[in-house]
Amino acid sequence: MSKVVIEDSARGAFQGANEKACSGWLGEHLQRSYEALLKEPWILDVDSSVKPLYGRQQGAERGYNPSKPGRRSHVYHTCFVANLRLVREVEMQPGNQTASSYAQPDMWKFLDGLEPQQRPTPLRGDIG
Repeated sequence: MSKVVIEDSARGAFQGANEKACSGWLGEHLQRSYEALLKEPWILDVDSSVKPLYGRQQGAERGYNPSKPGRRSHVYHTCFVANLRLVREVEMQPGNQTASSYAQPDMWKFLDGLEPQQRPTPLRGDIG
C-alpha cells in the first residue's frame, strides 16, 4: 500500500452519491473479502451496545441505558464472526430499539443469502 486517502477526500468523493447503491456496492465487496473463510465452521455472534449521547444527535431516543438512565442514546447492534473477531456488520438504531429483534431482519437476510455449507455452526447472542 503506497497511499491512504484521508477522510475528507473520501467523504467528498461520495457526497451526493446514491446511498443505497453505495451501501450495496460496499456490502458486495466486503463479502468477497471474507467469503472463503465461511467454508470453515464459524460462529455468528450478535451483540448490542448502548452509547449514551450528549446533546441532540440525529436518531437519539430515550430507552434502556444502564450507565446513564434517562439520557438519549444510540444502540449499536453488531454481528461478527466470533472465532476470527471479524465484524460483519454494525447497525445503528435509536436508543429505544435495544432488543435484538430490531437487528434481525438484516441478519436473517444475510444468512438466507448464504449457501448451506457457509452458514454458521452456532448462532450466539443474548437472551433476546
